[in-house]
Amino acid sequence: MTKKIFSSLSRIALSAIVTLSVFSFMAVDAKAEGTGSVSISSATISNDGEKVTVTASVAQMPQSDDGKLYLFAEKVYQNEPVGSPVASVAMNAAVTFSFPLDYKTTKCKLYDKFQVAVLSGGAFVPVSGTRYITNPEALAKGSPKRKNAGKKGLILDGAKIGNGNTEASQLGVQQAAYNINLEDVIGGNGGVVFEYNGKTYYYDSSYLSQYDHAVRTCTQQGMGVTIVLLNPFAPGEEFMISPYSRGAHSRYYMMNTSDDVGLENLEAVVTYLAYRYNGQNGFGQVDNWVIGNEVNAKNEWNIANVSDEMLYAQLYADELRVCYNAIKSKNENAHVCASFDHNWTYKNTPSYFSARSLLEAMNACIVAQGNFDWALAQHPYNYPMVWTSFWTPKSEATAAMIRHDIDTPYISMQNIEQLTDYMCQPAMRNTKGAVRPILLTEVGYSSTQGEEAQAAAIVYAYQRALTNRYINMIVFNRQTDYPVEVADGLSVGLTAQDGYRKLAFEFYQQMSGPSAGSYIQRAAANAGIADWNGAMYAR
Repeated sequence: MTKKIFSSLSRIALSAIVTLSVFSFMAVDAKAEGTGSVSISSATISNDGEKVTVTASVAQMPQSDDGKLYLFAEKVYQNEPVGSPVASVAMNAAVTFSFPLDYKTTKCKLYDKFQVAVLSGGAFVPVSGTRYITNPEALAKGSPKRKNAGKKGLILDGAKIGNGNTEASQLGVQQAAYNINLEDVIGGNGGVVFEYNGKTYYYDSSYLSQYDHAVRTCTQQGMGVTIVLLNPFAPGEEFMISPYSRGAHSRYYMMNTSDDVGLENLEAVVTYLAYRYNGQNGFGQVDNWVIGNEVNAKNEWNIANVSDEMLYAQLYADELRVCYNAIKSKNENAHVCASFDHNWTYKNTPSYFSARSLLEAMNACIVAQGNFDWALAQHPYNYPMVWTSFWTPKSEATAAMIRHDIDTPYISMQNIEQLTDYMCQPAMRNTKGAVRPILLTEVGYSSTQGEEAQAAAIVYAYQRALTNRYINMIVFNRQTDYPVEVADGLSVGLTAQDGYRKLAFEFYQQMSGPSAGSYIQRAAANAGIADWNGAMYAR
């Protein structure tokens, strides 16, 4: 949607410290309170999906009335133990709590965070930080393999999907991208009834049939499918919007994890979509889910009336985790992605956070409460976005915005290796120590500087993705020019609105086939790139 490796370990650790100080509910300095210190090391679902096991270690025995440790299950938005504990054990240096998951009931704990407390002076006092379940995939059964046909992607024109239109097949699209508005699904005609965790939800069958057509057709044509989940305003469905976003005006809003109604509806609708499109129900298969759009550009694409970056990072981390648990519970092989734009370090203000800064803050929040295997969706547009011919920069000032070092102001396909180098750092890797999946889910080049320039830029970008083993896919924006973007100087379609096929159509079509070499030569000549291999910065 348009628009030198630094000491990351210390920087991210600092972010975590800041996070913990801002969010007292994330960790309680129990030792300072004289009650001891407990650390939760894991919270996992059993293989049969019936139980939750939480393990913890006790560095110093807390003072208590009865020599017991109590475990509480708290909602995402709760800041301290409430209600009754879900389990208790005798105090020891290492303890294990075990209790029912209660899946598919109103007591379901799939999305809860867990905290240890002691009974002191007749009241429960927290003595640990909080920890979430980190293996929701234990609930998924028979998930199909991912469709790894290749890296060549495109944002499709909904009007050209199926119904005899073969353009996507002609183009050789391997990865298709599409948007789903959550508010389109919720309510509406109520034609689809979904029972989830002891409650009944009604979804719009007409909108779902449109999404079915897109996902099923792409699946049948052998494409991998990426869905971007968006949260626009809809009258009567304000409960889907975070309280931090209400009263503001934007295209899309932060999802609501801050109260029961919003949280439960978010859990349900994302679970339903993940179930419907898990490749087992005849509606098609979605391999990648992107949660929100370019969330660091918060006043543009994920609005929230929050100026504190760590608070905003926690709110988005909550949103991402809820969606992750919902999706992975229905498809263990799906990637669930956090979305960031190309502003890497340049702008970091209360209204627009830089991608790197917010990425670090979000990661710190997640690690503090139980790391999980989120993936990264990034949009490496040129700077400026309307300037296609990056090989002849618009000015010295704009040229300085794209550099081959980790502190570059912007990330584009010219220096995409800086993003993958950054994600290779130990602190940014997933729970298994592997580099997280990196999906370039949106990048486009306008034909306003000439069709040759657009075509050459697309071939260059695709080759850069091919020569970087950490990049899973590159999705070009878009199949057909979109009027709003055209008005902003971004005629990024492979075809014009009247159906005219630009030169970019041919280059996109041929750049992955047996004639790719000749198109690479034409692109290199057009861009004046003498050392093509050197220009790839292969990884």
